Amino acid sequence: MSLIKKLTPINLLEEKEKFFADENYNPQFIYEKITADKTLYKHGYPQAKYLDLAQTILEKTYYRHDEAELDKLKGVPIIQGDVTQKTQDFLDIHQLKNRFKIVWSNSFVARATITADTIKLRLPADFRQRDLLSMLYHEIGTHALRRVNYEQQPWYKNKKECGFKDYLKTEEGLAGLHSLLPLDFQYAYYPALNYVSVAYAQKHSFAELWNFLKKYIDNPERRWEKTFRRKRGLEDTSQPGGFTKDLVYFEGMVEVWNYLRQNNFDLTQLYFGKMDLADIDKAVRMNPGFEPLLPSFFVVDRDKYAQKLEKIGQINMLL
Repeated sequence: MSLIKKLTPINLLEEKEKFFADENYNPQFIYEKITADKTLYKHGYPQAKYLDLAQTILEKTYYRHDEAELDKLKGVPIIQGDVTQKTQDFLDIHQLKNRFKIVWSNSFVARATITADTIKLRLPADFRQRDLLSMLYHEIGTHALRRVNYEQQPWYKNKKECGFKDYLKTEEGLAGLHSLLPLDFQYAYYPALNYVSVAYAQKHSFAELWNFLKKYIDNPERRWEKTFRRKRGLEDTSQPGGFTKDLVYFEGMVEVWNYLRQNNFDLTQLYFGKMDLADIDKAVRMNPGFEPLLPSFFVVDRDKYAQKLEKIGQINMLL
């Protein structure tokens, strides 16, 4: 059973209905199998240095904007057919059109995810003009290309034996940075809110977290999703705690940006495969002549890529 399935309560819809009938109610979740604490907290706990930075980013973001205004900054909404076409075009640019199929479903929890051969998009379509580019840079320009390059490495499916670390923080940090590239408003408020809300969940109940998030998320469905992600894994959500995986997005963004800055914003070696920053030198030694498939937004103009990343780091105080 996958971890996501383990963390999805079998009574999720019933408890959601109870909560929306009474927002002071703390859901009592039932799981097929109880998840051990070591799994819920395998990605660690919030750290003060990251929490302080995340809170500062949120303060700067929401000082002049609310959720609706932030959405408008991403451009006009795009219909499903156009999302499909632009996704196919982006795959084609990177010689991946025959590798990945695009599947839409209203049963998907996340708006967009990618597997070894499928791009999963949630119905109804919820993308805006620049927001769509952000998703393509994230899912295809980062995750898909790093996966395809990884499959050509001598350490493919042999990372544990070769001593490679968990790569999730680097993977999501890099993808998060790339998702900011096409946006006009480049504060990393989404991963910052993830970080702050995970930290809040460690000391508060489901209902308290829901109320805390009201200042950032007006839409009840979005707020429910965010609150549930933080408290999933718990049976009694009146208790503090919850799954801490979403810490890696913000921590990874800070760490990867600093790595790129120290390496003249050249991401070539990062694209040798799905690996942690600490394993880059090892990966290069194992396949020194490898030429990775790189994202178009880097290849077309490397200087412009560097300038944009430098600006993103300054705006978000990532130094």
